[in-house]
Amino acid sequence: MFNLYMQTPTPRAPANFDLSFVWYTIRGLWYELLARLPYIMVALVALLLFVLAGRLVKIALTTAGRRTRFDLTLSDLLGRLASAFGTVLGLFVAAVIIFPTFRPVDLIAGLGITSIVIGFAFRDVLQNFFAGLLILWRRPFVVGDEIKAGEYEGTVEEITARSTRLRTYDGERAVLPNAQIYTNALLVRSAYSARRIRLGVGIGYPDSIESGRSIIHQVLKKTEGVLEQPGPWVYVTELAPSSVNFNVYFWTESHQFNVLEVSDRVVTGIKLALDKAGIDIPYPHRVVLLHNVTRTRRDEDNSASERE
Repeated sequence: MFNLYMQTPTPRAPANFDLSFVWYTIRGLWYELLARLPYIMVALVALLLFVLAGRLVKIALTTAGRRTRFDLTLSDLLGRLASAFGTVLGLFVAAVIIFPTFRPVDLIAGLGITSIVIGFAFRDVLQNFFAGLLILWRRPFVVGDEIKAGEYEGTVEEITARSTRLRTYDGERAVLPNAQIYTNALLVRSAYSARRIRLGVGIGYPDSIESGRSIIHQVLKKTEGVLEQPGPWVYVTELAPSSVNFNVYFWTESHQFNVLEVSDRVVTGIKLALDKAGIDIPYPHRVVLLHNVTRTRRDEDNSASERE
């Protein structure tokens, strides 16, 4: 059999440098490439197979996420990670096939200190990434929920691996780091279908408590948007200096727009109904008694003189 290595000339440096030495070197590299060509072809095939396997895993995860209740964003992210892992693994396998002396362990060990430096440099990015994975996996909230995180409150528009985007009630976009959301307290306003609202109402002391309670119940019963179950509550909570105070509790659909709209109807209805019944809604007032301090002291001095 014709041995390609037998035909590979061994270039020797001439005493006086000339172009022939360069030509011999190039020929040597060319013959080496031809010798490694079968290994390169096998390596490319292996790399292609690993890339295709990663793509198939990505498609399978995305399809499974769409057919089940699994979060689509998380399934897409896991699919991209699987595809990237397959490509990296294929590159390692291809390198080992082409260069048998290459060991991926040595490369990883050599990158140890570098990876530590990179880890410190990208600490916040990695924290947000892993927090995003946990949010997508645990699903404390989903796209479309209304949440309150710190000073920001609005509707969730998008959850990515790095951040969560909110559309605030003022029509602005807030981009919140996932690490901040996951490690701090969070209020999900639309987690349940119904939400309880509390209002404070005060009536005058001369007015009947039971009459005021009955009127408020009637208003709640006929107001559109107030849920019958759970039913509303009207409790006397305080004998304030100027009024007898009620706490009015009722339930409505949990979205913020509906809460504001129904609250407006209830407050307006209670005010009109109490006015119609002649029940006073007092405002805080103060009684001030005045007396002439100077005159009082003069009278006391005169009385003391007369006694002497």
